Amino acid sequence: MKFLKNLLILSLTSVMLITTACEDDEVTESKPENATISGVVTFTGTYPDSGSVMLTLDTAYPPQGAPAGFKMIAQTDLDNGSYVYSFSELAFGDFSALTVTYWPNGYSTASMDYTLLGSYPNPLIPPVPSFLLDEDNAEMTIDIDADLGLAQQ
Repeated sequence: MKFLKNLLILSLTSVMLITTACEDDEVTESKPENATISGVVTFTGTYPDSGSVMLTLDTAYPPQGAPAGFKMIAQTDLDNGSYVYSFSELAFGDFSALTVTYWPNGYSTASMDYTLLGSYPNPLIPPVPSFLLDEDNAEMTIDIDADLGLAQQ
């Protein structure tokens, strides 16, 4: 009886070891759920004493409605004339433009009182082609040169 009991325990232990020790060699890579655009805006010229400098990500150009993302850029945000940015957790889709603008009287919704300092694509000549972010192209790096001298004109 003791022999059968030991044999049963050994058999069950062997089955448990075999079934739990087997691993699935196939590793499935999970797809991203959202997109990220990041990069560096490099400014040349003198930063303005007043007004607002803004970085916007638009789904259409010319812009129609709220941007997909925006960053207000203060002079204190610059490191040696450069601003590092990131738009994360973006919904997949088409994007048209990434722009750096100067608003001499501060940003105001639906205002057209701004100067374009830099953009991607450059130049912004309508129709502006879109760029797609999806599961296969979920991260994009875009660097922009922005001329603050245009804000002084």
